[in-house]
Amino acid sequence: MDIKKIAERLKFHAVDTTALLTASNPIFSALEVTACGMSDELSIHARLLATGTAYAGIGTLFRMGRDFSRRIFEINDQTKERTQGIHDTLYAMGFNLLISPPMYILAGARSLKEIAAGTALGVGFGLAGGWPMGYAIDVFSDLTGLQKSERKSYPEIIRKQKSKIKKGLAVSLTLGSIALMSGIYALTPDKQEPINKEIPAIHEVVKNARENRSYSLEKII
Repeated sequence: MDIKKIAERLKFHAVDTTALLTASNPIFSALEVTACGMSDELSIHARLLATGTAYAGIGTLFRMGRDFSRRIFEINDQTKERTQGIHDTLYAMGFNLLISPPMYILAGARSLKEIAAGTALGVGFGLAGGWPMGYAIDVFSDLTGLQKSERKSYPEIIRKQKSKIKKGLAVSLTLGSIALMSGIYALTPDKQEPINKEIPAIHEVVKNARENRSYSLEKII
């Protein structure tokens, strides 16, 4: 295979995967620690695993499946946004239904309740986030200069910007997504709170040490 073609595919893989994670990770993390009642630790493990598997190939698999499905149903950038949104929603729901159970098991979920909750979350997110993920793929492809997007909902003012500005916007969106996730975990501390439970014990050790020291001094005097 031509090296240039390999390099081109790797670029599409990196951009598509980053687009998917930018759109999905903050919403997933928020729902995991609230609606599903997961600990921050389990949610972080799930997000790290999702990120790793996405860059390992799941992101490209999502894009390839989406492109294939769009061809079957004769959908393109000029198709009505509502139709594109419905397609991306149904596709994301089916895709997440397949990959969610093994992902949460690998992330550390052991109870059927946690696995079922995570899978239901994945399907539910497909319902709510299918359109944003599909839209993110098309927008990031345009922002990074890999493939122009002719979607009518894509702002013309952004479409006409210079390449450097577009790429800077793509980076800003990615960093903003990471910052949003950090904020979500900061506002929802881990339910286990192991550090707080250890603090009283530390205070007792210090108190006993001081008392023993005072007793020893009195005995010497």
